[in-house]
Amino acid sequence: MSKVSRPVGQRVTRRGFSAGVLGTGLMLGAGRSPALAQGRRDLRVGVFGGEFGNLSPVIRYDIQGGLVVYNVFDGLVSIDFAKRTIEPLMATEWSNPDPLTWRIKLREGVKWQKGFGELTAEDLVYTWNFHFESKSFQIGTALFPIDTVKADGKYVVEVKTKQPFGAFPGVTMGYGGLVICARAHKEMGNQAYSATPIGNGPFQIETKRGTEIVLAKNPDYWNPGLPKLDRIVYRAIPDSTTRLQALVKNELDFVTHPDPKEVGAMRKNANFKVSSTPGWAWDYQQFNLTVRPELPYHNKLVRQAISYAIDREAICNEIYYGEAIPTDNQIPAGYMGHRGPLLKYPKNGDLKKAKELMAQAGVKGYEVEVITSDKDWLRKELELVAAMVSQIGITYKIKNMDMGGFNNLWLNRRFEQNLEDITLVAPDPDATSWWFMHSKGMASGYRVGEMDMMLDGARSELNQKTREGIYHKIVDTVLEECPLIYHCNTNNIQILNKNLTGFVPTPQEYMERLDTVAWG
Repeated sequence: MSKVSRPVGQRVTRRGFSAGVLGTGLMLGAGRSPALAQGRRDLRVGVFGGEFGNLSPVIRYDIQGGLVVYNVFDGLVSIDFAKRTIEPLMATEWSNPDPLTWRIKLREGVKWQKGFGELTAEDLVYTWNFHFESKSFQIGTALFPIDTVKADGKYVVEVKTKQPFGAFPGVTMGYGGLVICARAHKEMGNQAYSATPIGNGPFQIETKRGTEIVLAKNPDYWNPGLPKLDRIVYRAIPDSTTRLQALVKNELDFVTHPDPKEVGAMRKNANFKVSSTPGWAWDYQQFNLTVRPELPYHNKLVRQAISYAIDREAICNEIYYGEAIPTDNQIPAGYMGHRGPLLKYPKNGDLKKAKELMAQAGVKGYEVEVITSDKDWLRKELELVAAMVSQIGITYKIKNMDMGGFNNLWLNRRFEQNLEDITLVAPDPDATSWWFMHSKGMASGYRVGEMDMMLDGARSELNQKTREGIYHKIVDTVLEECPLIYHCNTNNIQILNKNLTGFVPTPQEYMERLDTVAWG
């Protein structure tokens, strides 16, 4: 835990704030070349974080685990990110014969890995009922509209919903559409299945040891010709510079989440390719409005002051080196209801306005504990933001945590304030708003009846123009109330060996499908 302060009146940037701390960066050997690719059928991938933890779709998994999960499981549907359309995958057809009924036809002949039989309607019914019985948080956010689910024959599932929900294919079948093998789950038990689950995707788990997971090609995969690789080795390396050094030294072939300050140099290195995709994600600050009512941030004027004190452009430049877009609201470009990245708060902040709001609130200064996870870029960002808010008298007592510890405090609302990032799970504004702003949603404890009514109304409204108008009102209310403060929409960045072909990037941070990747 640390305290960060800075003299009032100075414009803050990370380079100014931490000069001499970050070092000289990565040394790129111009003469070094990756190993020859001829005949290779394996891939070595470096990801962030420590141990991988849970890999089961019916227990909460983190973004790091999701990188593996989405190569072990195929969902009901996939997203065409360019068109923002929902495409068939395990579900070949779906229909909505009346406002409260959905019928889903499953692909026939899909085999579970390691000899566990065929995927059928009973597996989907079992999966969704297990979520309901276990009250799972993560995927439960996508299954909220379901009242009952039952099999109608071997390959058809009929779902009755509690309310009309036009985003059912994208949200419920999309984010909630990873199906587990009922037979394997019953035989193995929930905890064993979470460690080495039986999936239906292109790769199956061969071994899992702490910070390393080895995937092998699924010999019974339903899609002919895929995957193109025989083996993937995932290695979790917490430090982004260390990950990138391993790539340059030919110890890895593909890395996620490089330090953005190194991306420019890597673009100039002919041995590697850089992929940088605008993400369906934001970095944000969240206030726990259920604890310590004496903390000044319970006054919305103080939260507004913090938002005005944030130099969002400095965050994009100093932390992400231009690989991000400043934003002050929750609906990114490409989503229904998007009106612009900045609607109220200036990209460079307004320190004078921030101080005026603090004075209006009658607050001169205070200390608050702010937690973040083990993502090294967020730890750097929190230091920068702490320096920014110190200019209006607020001291952030920083508490850096591993992801498991962070989630324990966050999900159980045992924190005061946090700084974290989130990746959005579906191409619909419901995914950007309901679970963050509704009284029954996530960990902020924001409870406003008018907001609940708008969010519920937007869910059940089937007219898209009317829905869009509701989301405009929702965004305007969030900008005024600031239960969350948004910093930027970040890019998803991967750097890979120049000889690799077929990688298709997505705007979702946890989804890096490798079934089409091959050595060229």
